[in-house]
Amino acid sequence: MLQPGRALSRDQLIEQVWGPDYGGNNKSVDVHVLWLRRKLDQPGKPSMFVTVRGIGYRFAAPDR
Repeated sequence: MLQPGRALSRDQLIEQVWGPDYGGNNKSVDVHVLWLRRKLDQPGKPSMFVTVRGIGYRFAAPDR
């Protein structure tokens, strides 16, 4: 969220959030993004969490 528009891989997100010693599956990032979408996305507006195929995810800051 500090760098909106920049796509980050699952591995980059894991290292930033849980640290380099995280031993879980990198697919857990997908689950957390899904939960964030369910909580923060608003009907009729584009998602703030954009899937970038082949890379990972990027945060799209909402228009104010």
